[in-house]
Amino acid sequence: MSRRKVREIILQIIFQHDFQRDEFKKYAFKYLNDQPLSKSDKVFSENFLDCFIKNLKIVDEKIIKNLKGWSIERLSKIDLAILRLACYEIMFEDEIPTNVSINEAVELAKKYTEVESRKFINGVLDAISHESQ
Repeated sequence: MSRRKVREIILQIIFQHDFQRDEFKKYAFKYLNDQPLSKSDKVFSENFLDCFIKNLKIVDEKIIKNLKGWSIERLSKIDLAILRLACYEIMFEDEIPTNVSINEAVELAKKYTEVESRKFINGVLDAISHESQ
């Protein structure tokens, strides 16, 4: 399966965070196990989600710091999920180039959000990437 499709599955799981709160980790790994992933994709996804869950507070703080004139509560759940996914990649997945994380986030936004959201996501991630360098 392509990394883009794996990323989309991870996005679907991250999207559920604010709905599943107390049961998120249990939900995340059950949903992941129900997906038709290769062994290597499953290992990548499990590691990604485990580290994502451990670092979610840091990821959210980074997003909040780079929201100009917005609060995290005001973001749509899908925009927040895309930002969380890409921000996590930028901060913690050294083998994924920053520009790939941003481009993939924009592609996900094209599929799941409105045009203005795409621009907003791109701008926030650009600010995060410059801060992380």
